[in-house]
Amino acid sequence: MDWDQAKHQIISNTTVQRPDSISQNPVAQETGGLSGKPLFDMSTNILKEMYILTKGRIPLIGTGGISSGEDAYKKIRAGATLVQLYTAFAYGGPALIPDIKDELARCLEKDGYKSVNEAVGADCR
Repeated sequence: MDWDQAKHQIISNTTVQRPDSISQNPVAQETGGLSGKPLFDMSTNILKEMYILTKGRIPLIGTGGISSGEDAYKKIRAGATLVQLYTAFAYGGPALIPDIKDELARCLEKDGYKSVNEAVGADCR
């Protein structure tokens, strides 16, 4: 793919794979896409790979299992320029957003970042 032509990429918002962490759960045998917290580690690793592959040249949208500011921060450090909520938003509603923003701000400050942009891809450098 010519990455210079891509405007942005959404990375790994659902999967039909079942991570080992849920393999013993009876619902793991159900068909269909998996989303939410069980997807977090897998999607974050894919996000890191894409950030490295694209050399940080295009905005990556981190998805998959984000339900807190710390989760959003981990996606950002893995290379996400933006993050997308779905499952957590469906269960937590709009009231979840201010909590995520506050926790994200604390994570950035703790590590000495003044902005999200400074933290993008930090775990890939």
